[in-house]
Amino acid sequence: MTLTQQIIQEIDLLPPTELEVVYQEVAKRMSHISRATKILAKYKGKGRGIWSMDAQEYVRQLRQSTRG
Repeated sequence: MTLTQQIIQEIDLLPPTELEVVYQEVAKRMSHISRATKILAKYKGKGRGIWSMDAQEYVRQLRQSTRG
């Protein structure tokens, strides 16, 4: 049984008042995640053009130079 299945089984045993507390906590965490995702999405691609090469290429070259 997965952890998620175990949690769901435990939730099924909760009285409505405690279930509401769990719901509020999950909703709060999902809101934080959603907010963080939206904030980060605004910055996606903003660094384009700053570097003279692709970031992956830069890392590859950096790794080669430290190994050689």
